[in-house]
Amino acid sequence: MLKNNSILLFQGDSITDTGRTGAADPSLSLGEGYPAKIAAKLAERGIKVINRGISGNRTWDLINRWDKDCIDIKPDYFSLLIGVNDTWRRYDSGMVTTAEEYEANMRQLLDRVVNETNAKIILLNIFLLDVTPDKAQMRPDLVEKQEVISRLIKEYDVTFVDIQALFDKMVAEGTPMEELSADGVHPTDFGHEVIAAEWLRCVL
Repeated sequence: MLKNNSILLFQGDSITDTGRTGAADPSLSLGEGYPAKIAAKLAERGIKVINRGISGNRTWDLINRWDKDCIDIKPDYFSLLIGVNDTWRRYDSGMVTTAEEYEANMRQLLDRVVNETNAKIILLNIFLLDVTPDKAQMRPDLVEKQEVISRLIKEYDVTFVDIQALFDKMVAEGTPMEELSADGVHPTDFGHEVIAAEWLRCVL
């Protein structure tokens, strides 16, 4: 799917950021997570990889920076993982994003990519592992948003990377949750390796 000498843009929250915004030059940094690992595998293909994930972001934040950090970049391929903070902020800050609001925000983001760029879209499923009781509490809210993503992938021309299904399968087969994510949200280095491998399997 990926053409040589193209532009690949990653967008999302801390799972995508992985230290990018703390780098000396955030505009050039890929962070230390799955975008950097994917870029390393694509290094010989002349693909320009850009990471614009920002820790803590919700869909609302992406809407506010969509011109500068997506449309203006004119990506050929656009990879999006966003939504766990739309759930998490309900529980740690009282900032509620309903499933209806999440769906409206996601549609606005995707519609702009479709209508204002020529990018092929890669959409990653949001995920959660019940490593701690507070993460288990978040599950019902997150599932509602995963159901939104299930609807969107039927309506939009996207390549879907289902990280939740993959992590669940690995746990069912004996991989300890903590090896994938110490807190249930942020992947370990091994977790990022798993995400990168699945992304490449689905996209290439």
